[in-house]
Amino acid sequence: MGRRYLIVVDDIWSKIAWDEIRLCLPDDGKRSRVLLTTRDAEVAQYASSSKDPFKMHLLCPDDCWNLFQQKAFAGKGFPIEFEDVGKDVAKNCKGLPLMIAVVAKILSSKRTLEEWRKVAERVSSLAEVDAYQQCSGVLALSYNHLPSYLKGCFLYFGLFPKASEISMEKLIRLWIAEGLLKIKGMEGLEEVAASHLNYLIDKSLVIVSKGSMDGKIMTCMIHDLVHDFCLKEAGSQNLLYIVNTDIDGPLWVIPEGCRWVSQQSRGFYFHSRFPDLAYSKLRSFSVNSRTLILDVERCHFKLLRVLDLEKKIFNFPIAILDLVLLRYLALSISRSGQFPISKLLNLQTLIVGLTRIHANRSLPNGIWKLSQLRHLHFWRMYLDSSQTVSENEVKNLVLENIQTVSGLIPSCCTKEIFETIKKVKKLEIAGKAEEFHSEMGWYNNLKYLIELEALNVTVPPDFDSDPLPCLINPSPGSFPPNLKKLTLSRTCLPWNGMNILSKLPNLEVLELKDDAFSGVEWEITEMGFPKLKFLLLEDLYLRYWTASDDYFQCLECVCIRECTLLQEIPEGFADSVTLQLIELHNCRHPLVTFAKQIQEKHEELGNNMLKVYAFDSILQWKKEP
Repeated sequence: MGRRYLIVVDDIWSKIAWDEIRLCLPDDGKRSRVLLTTRDAEVAQYASSSKDPFKMHLLCPDDCWNLFQQKAFAGKGFPIEFEDVGKDVAKNCKGLPLMIAVVAKILSSKRTLEEWRKVAERVSSLAEVDAYQQCSGVLALSYNHLPSYLKGCFLYFGLFPKASEISMEKLIRLWIAEGLLKIKGMEGLEEVAASHLNYLIDKSLVIVSKGSMDGKIMTCMIHDLVHDFCLKEAGSQNLLYIVNTDIDGPLWVIPEGCRWVSQQSRGFYFHSRFPDLAYSKLRSFSVNSRTLILDVERCHFKLLRVLDLEKKIFNFPIAILDLVLLRYLALSISRSGQFPISKLLNLQTLIVGLTRIHANRSLPNGIWKLSQLRHLHFWRMYLDSSQTVSENEVKNLVLENIQTVSGLIPSCCTKEIFETIKKVKKLEIAGKAEEFHSEMGWYNNLKYLIELEALNVTVPPDFDSDPLPCLINPSPGSFPPNLKKLTLSRTCLPWNGMNILSKLPNLEVLELKDDAFSGVEWEITEMGFPKLKFLLLEDLYLRYWTASDDYFQCLECVCIRECTLLQEIPEGFADSVTLQLIELHNCRHPLVTFAKQIQEKHEELGNNMLKVYAFDSILQWKKEP
């Protein structure tokens, strides 16, 4: 009492624990401070002042080496040749301070270069290093503090190869298919799964790798050390078996009672087959290697829920139709045409790739019987309309639970088809330029998708074709009113068509890529985009871009990539009260300078909110032909 103090409280696990400690820390107005560390973001937010907590990140290579030197070399005269080995060790720790400190401590007690080299060879997996037990003990604390329903979600990361970036959408769909979620009330499955993932991120077990412009998670990953812990823990519970064909050979012996199997080797080609056993508890099987040729006809896993084979399979395996409990199916086939699917009534996610990228593929009418289907992904997909289905089935032609449809070709963008997927929230339309032209007017049917929130229209690159003419001629009312995100690629609209898009009342994200608009000038003269927050311009032949001061009323982020002709952005951005970020990638130096000047004008007005980041700026540019 009455003294000024600094107290460091390390590793707090709950809000209750912090409340009990803070009772002993009086605030007498003496400018005392408490520094608290925790692996739980919720605890940090609760204990912090009005400012956001400081979030720790993995260390950069230089910081890794500095920390390693402090722990391994401090006060000791190791020869200079130890440094090369030490740098390799620090690099293999992948930026995790805990791992660096523990390994460096072990090495500090070893006096020969040969001993150091042995540790360096094994440090990436820690399989035979004392540090593994010490680090695992710390990670076990994080794991043991998880609610029971989240432990399964966390251990499921072991099915993915080490150091891989994992699509958030894919991870969520796999969790849903496996039944790992704890559902409360009327929350949607995807929303619950997203909250579970955010919980693991907040507990410092999962890392966000990539995010979208609007701040949503695109990919995530776990540290190599955490991955080792997942494998060890899941293996000890007989949950997960990792198949390595380089070691196991072509015949796999899966432990009895195992729930998940993942093939992760990257070696030679193997023609693998399963033994003639029915693994009663097997729920998930995934292949993560392109080198595997799999005999699916011998697949006898009757209770399988997840079959992830996004690798080459020559023909559609008929044996899959016997897996009637499947909820998640992903595979590639080499031939287009119809294949039977109506037996798989429990499917929630269906992903089919085709090795011949230019071929259209036709889904059978049986697709309409899959009432549980939530996500349908086919590249250049053809759907039969209700006119080809019997009258008795027409009334059932509605996929009530559908959330996303990807790869639909323009000829299927009819009123009849859209009414059967009327609850879709995310839609991708893809096709050749001539297909869009032969189906002019398809965009006028988008208004029937009243719940659509994200739309992507794209033309795959075809380097043999001439420059593309305009593929869309939208009119007022062409797009659904609830649309929040719009992505256009190679659609070649005239810039005056932007007046239609600017009237969309709820649009928050606009992404224009690869000649989405043609022409060199975008002049904005009318008020529009009442809710637009994020704008991406990528690989456009845009030279002049002008706008009135208050045109973008809510814009927060502008990202410009590969627009090598553009030298200025609207001067009105200097007066924006909402703009927070301008990000430039591979742009010319005059554009970078102009953006920096806008930032300086903000700072002169006392606004330090706007940040400008430039990556790989082009200082000089060849003369145009």
